[in-house]
Amino acid sequence: MSHLRETANTLYALLARQPVEDGSLARAAAWFERLDTPIDERSFIAYARTLQRSLPADSPLAALVPRWRKAWRSRGGFSATQARAFLQDYTARLDPNLLFQAPVTTGYAQWDRQRLQAGFAYASENQHSWSLLYCDHGGARLRAGGRDLAIRPGRALLIGPGALYTLQPLRRQDHWGYFWAVFRPDPRWREWLNWPRFAGQIGALALTGHTGARAVALFDELAHCLRADEALRDALAHNLLEQLILRCRAELPASRDPGRDPRIERARAFVESHYNEPFTLQAVARAANLSPSRLASLFRAQCGLSVLGYRDELRMAQAARLLHSENLGIAAIGAAVGYADPAYFSRTFSRHLGVAPREYQAQGRPDTLSGH
Repeated sequence: MSHLRETANTLYALLARQPVEDGSLARAAAWFERLDTPIDERSFIAYARTLQRSLPADSPLAALVPRWRKAWRSRGGFSATQARAFLQDYTARLDPNLLFQAPVTTGYAQWDRQRLQAGFAYASENQHSWSLLYCDHGGARLRAGGRDLAIRPGRALLIGPGALYTLQPLRRQDHWGYFWAVFRPDPRWREWLNWPRFAGQIGALALTGHTGARAVALFDELAHCLRADEALRDALAHNLLEQLILRCRAELPASRDPGRDPRIERARAFVESHYNEPFTLQAVARAANLSPSRLASLFRAQCGLSVLGYRDELRMAQAARLLHSENLGIAAIGAAVGYADPAYFSRTFSRHLGVAPREYQAQGRPDTLSGH
């Protein structure tokens, strides 16, 4: 049987919740890797097994099961012509976000310089999931909140819901490889996820060699656990992820623990409620019961950017979502997020994402760092 036919038969069997051998799934993953995606073979296998266990009825892929059932069964599998048509149908309906409906998923991804140079801009549309990344070789340049961060080996990133960032190649680096985990946090982890902020929804830590090696081992254990069909798998995965988060968080000295100042939390809540309306620093200071100067100092220290910078980041994240989900003009989207002047909105958007709103809109829905 040709590789094309085997891949089509394997992918259909997964959707139909039929048994699939590991070798067949690995060969299907090799085909998938050629679709210009940062998701590696291991990540795709985790994705495929997730679909096999639970395919939501409203998923675009769910329609493929009844549509192709007769062709798949009639000859003991697809013919070459049917396989080609099925794979076109499958890739047109592919929704990587299905992978991240599980409590935790993990994988390893690699990007080459050419893909990074093509431009990558991401605005989180998931209001529940967080991402934890650890770079183990190469590097990339992340831009968020109008600032740049070099991601090199040993750097860990914690990306919260609503994050907005772009990626570009890092000077003298031709590739970037990193472990990733996407998860819905346990409420007990609230303080452990309070990392030093690089930008509004992005925390960053530099791990020591020992902690970095332990993080890699935990990522590997987590991936193995999620692939295994064994009792208490979900509980074990939860425990491994908790260890991983704690190992990273322990790298922050107690003297640098950012804590959570309730006054700054009130300020953030005010900005989040009024981000698309005109307001002054004084109004935010009154809501936080701080002087404007004290607010400005504490807010930058804990959030990684100024009050108005945080407002602009919220505006840009919402604008990015509207550009990909609504049939609205640039001026209308700018007005919806608080910019009466379309030209000023376009300049601000370009400064944050590195591309103009119209160019971003033409790109379609973005990928994610984790293939999240």
